[in-house]
Amino acid sequence: MASSLYQCRSSLPDVPENIWLEIFSYLSLQEKFKAAGLPRRREEYQKLGFTLHEGFSRALQTLMDHSQETMHSLDIFDNFLDLEMTELIFCIVRYGRQLEHLYYDRNRDGGFISPEVVSAVTAACPNIKTFRGQHAISDTVLRRIMTGWEDLRSVTLAPYQAPVGTKEISMEGLWSLLECGKVESLELLDLDCISNDNLRAMMERVKQLRATSFERTASSPLSHPFAHHHSYFASLASSTPSRPLPGESVRQLTITKFTSSPLTLPGFDALLTLFPNLESLSFTTNFFTYDYQFQGLTRDVFDKEIGLVQNMIQKVMTERWGSSRAGCGSCWQGDWDAQVTEEQRLRASILLH
Repeated sequence: MASSLYQCRSSLPDVPENIWLEIFSYLSLQEKFKAAGLPRRREEYQKLGFTLHEGFSRALQTLMDHSQETMHSLDIFDNFLDLEMTELIFCIVRYGRQLEHLYYDRNRDGGFISPEVVSAVTAACPNIKTFRGQHAISDTVLRRIMTGWEDLRSVTLAPYQAPVGTKEISMEGLWSLLECGKVESLELLDLDCISNDNLRAMMERVKQLRATSFERTASSPLSHPFAHHHSYFASLASSTPSRPLPGESVRQLTITKFTSSPLTLPGFDALLTLFPNLESLSFTTNFFTYDYQFQGLTRDVFDKEIGLVQNMIQKVMTERWGSSRAGCGSCWQGDWDAQVTEEQRLRASILLH
């Protein structure tokens, strides 16, 4: 962060020196009490006379107030400010009714940190189509999102820090989202509900739904070979489902695995069956994710599993979209050697002690 700010400083020579000094002092202060609660942080900022939060709030409020009827997208990322100290949420709730795309990621606080905040944004911004970032989305909040955002097409789901421990959506919560048949792009970041067993369970549910739908269609009066000759049959509505089966609407899927249950070949096989119309699949993990789950795992076994998974995915994507498209790298991207995360380091240090 500091190096990027120094680069930014060199490219903006007209910014007053006192502003840069306040920014760098602010960063040092953040490190000093970043784990403190909101009241303590507010007290410390006021005691030392920092005004960055107030300046940001005024600028954002002016921008959104003047643009509230025309602003359809708001992207906030790589922001070093303690945004919980600003009026960001107030501005979104007060002026964001026309927002369709809300991207909030890689900021200091990580995301909207409470389910109540996400619920407030859901109620205040009914036109959202894209909601990206690692926010506090529980099963209850997800149900509100599905009800309140009828046009939602792209969403990120990730674990979040609750007052007691870490929480995330359940398999049933994810299944409810897939049942809506609307979401086309999903980011599923380090979720335990994405496991070999859960993916197989959801895949079996879809198979059962498909079989039930087929039986219903086959037994319909409309299936009679001479039904089209009779006016009564012609007036009957088709029994074909009006919306896709769970998973069929998803076109882009991103999955990460670091501290949650890793996926192996059976899980990927169920994944591709559950999402039959996938055009793009991205998967990110590292050796330590699997080493933690499978004691005694060697690099050779890990590399062999990678080869089996990648060959299977490449074969399926080629059958779906053709060799030219599947071979260009747009259908499948697998990163099996990602950088070790802070959560993984913490877990490893706990095991050592």
